[in-house]
Amino acid sequence: MQRMININYQLFGKTGFQLRLRLYQDGETKYITVTRLLKGAIQKRHWNQQKQLFTPSCPFSEENNAILTQYRQKYEQMAINWTGSIAGMLAAIEVNESEIKHGLTLSGFIKSVVDELIKRKHADGTLKGTYECYEKLDRRLAEYCKSRDLKYNTILITELTPLFVNDVFDWVTNTKKGKGLSYISPMLHSIVGKAVEAGHVKEEDFAQCKWHKRQRGSVHKTRTLTDEQCRKFVELDPLSICASNKSQLYKDFCVFTLYTGQSACDAISLQYSDIEVINGVRHFVFRRRKISHHQLVPCAVPINIELERIMERWRPFTKDGYVFPIRSNATIRATQGNNADIKSFISKLNMWLKKVGVAIGCPFLLHSYTFRHTSITRYLSKGIPVIYIANMMGTSVENCEKIYYNNLGDVNSQNKVLAAVGF
Repeated sequence: MQRMININYQLFGKTGFQLRLRLYQDGETKYITVTRLLKGAIQKRHWNQQKQLFTPSCPFSEENNAILTQYRQKYEQMAINWTGSIAGMLAAIEVNESEIKHGLTLSGFIKSVVDELIKRKHADGTLKGTYECYEKLDRRLAEYCKSRDLKYNTILITELTPLFVNDVFDWVTNTKKGKGLSYISPMLHSIVGKAVEAGHVKEEDFAQCKWHKRQRGSVHKTRTLTDEQCRKFVELDPLSICASNKSQLYKDFCVFTLYTGQSACDAISLQYSDIEVINGVRHFVFRRRKISHHQLVPCAVPINIELERIMERWRPFTKDGYVFPIRSNATIRATQGNNADIKSFISKLNMWLKKVGVAIGCPFLLHSYTFRHTSITRYLSKGIPVIYIANMMGTSVENCEKIYYNNLGDVNSQNKVLAAVGF
């Protein structure tokens, strides 16, 4: 005759508070960690093993005791008439929960966020924004759960707790030496925010989580080119860097962004249909790909003679109305709208720029975004109003100050200050 399954809670682990449900029958033992379900900063002294409940001094003691009672109840009810193994009973419970609450797991919720992002498209059919960071978070959470002996695919979005979030951060800090925390924290914060909007969790519960705060401003703020480095770049023979037939295109593209201040993805996507005549001068008038859904005023960039020269050089080689021979309707279809053609070009361009940086005496690693930072800093140093530059670049006055403008590289303003002596 098969004996009844014995079910109770017990503490485990040597550090911190960790609680698990123990199921035992005829030598077979299974454990289910329940710490993630509980609220508050709980300590071992708050647990009464004999009474199987939290003492009144425990944070949220009544609520946590109710959680444990309700959680254990489903196992006790299933065990009453169960005649098989504990493993079989757990499998049956998992199947039942999956049928009842399909799509409400944490992983399922993240996948639903990804699905929504994939639906957002630019006018050219390519994806608007990025979803890969959420997929990366999903993989890291699965890895975390495996290390904690948790079944990631059974954790419900309604079971997402501050304790779970903080333990994820501790795991990243201790096992990954903090590597990845800079993206895991904002992505998990975003998921919590979306779960709050959907009514699955309460925002105030997560106020004290150890969220990783991003550094204010930009680490690239002081990485701009001097006038002399810009001159060397403009006069550079691109074939001296690389014999590739793409070298001239790489150089012209960077000079183009140096004058327009555009991000690489915007310049790659620019079309001749974006040109409008304003006050007798040709302008590129467009909305930035990254923020087009909430950009109130379109960017308006005057086209100078250097930009006209670059466009004239490459126009015979372009397709489907694009300014540069980088993307076309065919490349968009070939990559199924995931912007792989843009990413591929920027990646190869940055590899080329590594060699260029050495040639022009650049003290830091040269990247495509360096030219946007340099452009904004240079225009500000020439006395152009910041509000005009912000509108031209499709950013805010605040971002011009905090992210792009390199006051240490503004030699013109420095010399004006040195000359402003005497009263």
